[in-house]
Parts: sequence; structure tokens; C-alpha cells
Amino acid sequence: MLIFFNVFSQKAVYQLPVDLKTTVTNPTFFYTLPKTAFKVDVVVTKTSHIKGLYADFAEKLLGITNYCKENSATFQLKNLMITPFSVPDETLQFVVELSSVQMKNNFLSSLYEKNATQDFQTFSTFEQNNADLLPDFFKNYADVVMQQTYETYTETKIIDGVVTQVPVTQTKTTTKTLAQQAQEAVDFIEKIRKDRYDILSFSQETPLSQEAFEYLVNQLNTLEKQYLELFTGITVLEDSHESFVVYPQNSSGLQHVCSVTPTAGFSTSICKTATYNYLLKFALQTSTEMRANFNETLTSKSKKDSGYWLRKAEPVLITLVHGDIEETTLGIFYVYQFGILETLPANLDGFDIGKWVYIK
Repeated sequence: MLIFFNVFSQKAVYQLPVDLKTTVTNPTFFYTLPKTAFKVDVVVTKTSHIKGLYADFAEKLLGITNYCKENSATFQLKNLMITPFSVPDETLQFVVELSSVQMKNNFLSSLYEKNATQDFQTFSTFEQNNADLLPDFFKNYADVVMQQTYETYTETKIIDGVVTQVPVTQTKTTTKTLAQQAQEAVDFIEKIRKDRYDILSFSQETPLSQEAFEYLVNQLNTLEKQYLELFTGITVLEDSHESFVVYPQNSSGLQHVCSVTPTAGFSTSICKTATYNYLLKFALQTSTEMRANFNETLTSKSKKDSGYWLRKAEPVLITLVHGDIEETTLGIFYVYQFGILETLPANLDGFDIGKWVYIK
């Protein structure tokens, strides 16, 4: 949590862990340098191909060859967005030995009072939508599967002593086969097409207004489409949202983010097939080599009476890489861990350390 306060001249700053020879006698406070993390929001589209109720009769009864023969689903990345935020870097912790001036001015009391009033940074999360995406007609379609059949035969009866053949009709209730149901659906499709043709050719006796004409044609088109989907099947698109956090590690390399395979969908694990992996490519926008060489001895050890240890965030161009193809530029972001660890001069009066670090 960032603390903003005025710091008087500190006595000494040590990087943790300190060696056994170091003696700290005055009151102290601890701070941690920040590092940059990225909240990653991923949207993955699931495309479901659902077989129709009468798919097995599509080619035979309607001559349709391009139809869904089996239920299947495929996945594809739709969108990826990154949001930077800062967290403490637990590998870079320091202890500050207070000076007599800081102790005289109740430095610790002021520090902890301000620490208690700070708010933590929070992020909103996505909610998964589990609503049924199937069209009501396709999902709830039901045909009358029972039908009446009539059988006529003759019975021999003796009426008034005379042997007579009497015709008899018997009614039976039977169940329609799926083929019979499909044929009835085809018959209805043909009726829809005939009715639409009659409207388009102005065969009706009463002329229609433009609004009525368009309404009837649209209704017939919709009805035909719904019945045809019972043969061809339907395609349903569904977006799922995933959120997770990544921590940049290499300022001049690639870092795996997630993978999306056509069959299994989203995963944060590395896929064996490289073309299904998504990576972040980092490119520093400033040259830090000379500064790094200059500060090399300072980063290896801390010295008594040294000043505050700081690390300034460096601008980094981040590109999303799909497999081995640079797909899109996500933008330029400032990343703390790609900066150089430096020390300030000791005894800096009035330096606002709280703008740069997390106070513990």
C-alpha cells in the first residue's frame, strides 16, 4: 500500500536479509519495492454445431448435403486485454534505521496513521453466462407422434337365418416413425413455399398493404428457416470469460500467457502444439545497458549509511504473439521489474519515499 509522507534524513538503509554483523539500534520501518503485474482478461468463443432432429433424412427428402451430421464444438480466442497494476516485490525488501530527527518528530506515528487510511486496489471480475442459447423452436419442437389408422374388412354374420358378409371398419392408434415425422415436416416446408409464392405472385383476391405483405413474407421465411434447421442443424456461438494474473519476467523475451485449442478450449498451461499458444513479447523502449553496468556493484550488496534503494518503472512495448506470429500490439506499459535497482545518496531531507515503495 502506497504511503505518502515527508521523510527526514534517515540514518541507514539495509537490504533484507541483513548479515549477522549488522547492528541496528534505532527504531526502524520496512519497505518493499513494487513490481508490475498484469490482469489478463480473455474472451473465448465456443462454436457449437448441433445436429437436427431429422438430420438423417436431410439428403434423401430435401437433397441437402451440407448439414450437421454429428454434434461438435470448436473454440477460438476472441479477445485478450491486459491491465497493469503494482504489487510488492517480496525479493526486494529493505529496513530503514530512523535518524534522531525522525524519532524527534514522531515519524513512525505519522507513518502508521497514514498507512491505516489507504485502500487496496481491486478489480471487477467477469461473470459466466450460463443461459440456454438454443432457439426455443429447435429445442422444444415436438410433433404429434400418434396417428389414427383405419382397417376395413368383412365379417360373416347370420342375419334372419341368412349368412351375410358385413363390412367392418376398425380404428387403431399407432406411433409414427421418425421417417414419417420427417416427411410431414417436408410437406409443411413445401406448403410454406407455396403460400409464399402465392403472396409474391399476388394470387390472393384481396390486395395487401406493403406492411402486411412484408410481415407475411417475413413470417413465412422465419417459419421455413426453423423447419429447415430440424434437418440442417444449427450453429450456436457462446462467449466465455477468463481472468488471471501474469508477472513479466524477461524484458527481452517471450512469456507464455495462455493456450486455446480448437477441441479443449482455454488453458493457462503450455500446449505442446505451438500454434495454439499465446505469448507476450516485451521490448524495452529505453537503453539501460550503460546504467546497468554502472550500478552492477551496487545491486550485489548494500552498504551501511547508503540511501534509499529504488527502482523506476521502464516503458515496455508489449505485443501479443500467436504461435510464432506477432498478432497485435497491446500498447506501451511501464514495468517496474525491468528497471534498474539504484541507491540514492544518504541523508536526503524531505525525500518522499512513499511515492515509490510499499511501506510495511
